[in-house]
Amino acid sequence: LLYKPIDRVTRSTLVLHDLLKHTPSDHPDYPLLQDALRISQNFLSSINEDIDPRRTAVTTPKGEVSQKGG
Repeated sequence: LLYKPIDRVTRSTLVLHDLLKHTPSDHPDYPLLQDALRISQNFLSSINEDIDPRRTAVTTPKGEVSQKGG
């Protein structure tokens, strides 16, 4: 819970993906896991589409790329 909200969604998506991978397709929860993963991935995709690429990365004086806070 100490992560930023978007980090939690990203981590949850990865957990759902792994959980689905190790869940037998005949398990009663399999379709629910598929739906949860699809919803999570769609949410992350919508966030990525809303982010303006010119605002996300900034080059620092040392030539490193850092995330710009909004």
